[in-house]
Amino acid sequence: TKEGVIRTSRRRPPPPIMFAALSFSLSLAFLALVSTAVAESIPQDNDNIDANGIESTCKSSGDGTCTSHLTSVFVIGDLHGDAVCAISWVNRTGLIANLFLDDAIDSSSSSSVTALLYQKLNNPSQWLWTSPQSTLVFVGDYVDKGPTSKQTVQFVKDLTTAFPDRVTAILGNHELELLRDRDARIPWVGKYSAYSHATVHPGEYLNYFANSLDASSSSSSSFTSDDDKEKEPTDSPTHLLRPLDRQDDLVLDLLLEASMEVYAHNAHSAVRFVPTLPSDRQFSMNRGIRFAITDIIPPEHRMLAMERLQEYQDRYLNAFRSGTVLGDWLESRPIAHLADDVKTLFVHGGVSEGVGTGYLSRGKESVEELNRVWWEHSHEGKLYDFLNGKGMGVDDVLGYVVYELLTYRGNHPGYDKWESHGTFDEDAMDESEVCVTLHNMLSRMDGIDRIAVGHTPDFGIRIMCNGAFLALDSMLGRWIRGSGNEYCPGPEHFEKRKGMEVPTTSRNGRYKCDEIKSECEGQIVRLDSDGSVTILD
Repeated sequence: TKEGVIRTSRRRPPPPIMFAALSFSLSLAFLALVSTAVAESIPQDNDNIDANGIESTCKSSGDGTCTSHLTSVFVIGDLHGDAVCAISWVNRTGLIANLFLDDAIDSSSSSSVTALLYQKLNNPSQWLWTSPQSTLVFVGDYVDKGPTSKQTVQFVKDLTTAFPDRVTAILGNHELELLRDRDARIPWVGKYSAYSHATVHPGEYLNYFANSLDASSSSSSSFTSDDDKEKEPTDSPTHLLRPLDRQDDLVLDLLLEASMEVYAHNAHSAVRFVPTLPSDRQFSMNRGIRFAITDIIPPEHRMLAMERLQEYQDRYLNAFRSGTVLGDWLESRPIAHLADDVKTLFVHGGVSEGVGTGYLSRGKESVEELNRVWWEHSHEGKLYDFLNGKGMGVDDVLGYVVYELLTYRGNHPGYDKWESHGTFDEDAMDESEVCVTLHNMLSRMDGIDRIAVGHTPDFGIRIMCNGAFLALDSMLGRWIRGSGNEYCPGPEHFEKRKGMEVPTTSRNGRYKCDEIKSECEGQIVRLDSDGSVTILD
């Protein structure tokens, strides 16, 4: 563990992907900038270590007895389609007893994981919360980039269901894009999930069949309430789904190999993960789209790949429709969460000055109002228009606010030119203009001393602006940490193909997949009510 304000090495992170028309900047000229704010002081005097290697929240008196307990908030950053590491990091907190069926699993290890850890989960009804003074917050982006998004969502959902007063999981921009993609007015080639990088890993598609290796396919490892059972779509029961077969294995390999060809030719923007481009290609041509991913697959397998990819993508979106268990759970995620005891506002992306002072100035009351409006518009029949500001009424404008809270990067020192130029300064300091603006904004937000976000990745947690800003996306998912925004095979894939050759290099040798490790790396954080910040490796 590390105490207090920790300066992690600021190695250059993988540049966040920019997509056209994804920036909603708000013109709020009527909001004035105030003068100064006092930076938060973070004590560094907690030396109590528990059996799991995590500092205790007990305040000790001079004779060593516990006089009072701090309240604590554990926070887990972006998981990006890696259920193994999601479970591993929750296990690392020590907050849940009886998490696993196998008592032999080492609860103190953050790296001793197995490829199918999510199949070793105990029934959530057997889980026990171990720390009445502690809560747990997830900052969004459970899906995309890695191949086990469904299992990740299921696990975090089970946590919020089992411990509704202890666990909060806010929405990330990747979940928002998934929910928006459900709208039939968006052609497949125009969907966020059709990008050839940074969205749905090809391996993810195989999670929606009868014999997929899925936490929710085991009766012992998934919490399903009576309400959830009523919400299941008509095609979701296991006996109605076809099983995976060897042709699915072939198609997955073909899609991964085709992806490597895209990256070798730097054709990320020209290729879409769709079975075929529409006959009317004007939409595609206007966006620089030239090829479907199946165009890169050898002709003898192309028709099979087209048929299976269409099936995969339909099943994927149908699993998150309104009225399904997973769809309704994502729709019910809050956009923002204010942890009163640590005076910290959690949002996925960030808070611009205009949004902070104009829409969050009343603290908890503002947060509750914002979440209420989101929940009223998150259904797939309303969401697309809400995010596009249809009608431009008060609630419609809040659609822009929601999107900005999930995508804004301007609170990061050095990222002030990201929206306009796509560049950042990795040597920016706490005294930067961005931090001055942040402190001024916080002085006008009731009950909020600090903002904590995910969304912008680095190799470790960053504590900036004298503790007033926490950047918590430390690339906890193995795929984003190993291959960034590109789709590559990982340990589970190699295990399944044991004894077979698995290509990791493009045909021309220009692109080679980096290794996806078996171990979970990164950092999570604990915030205590005395103001201290503890980073957990």
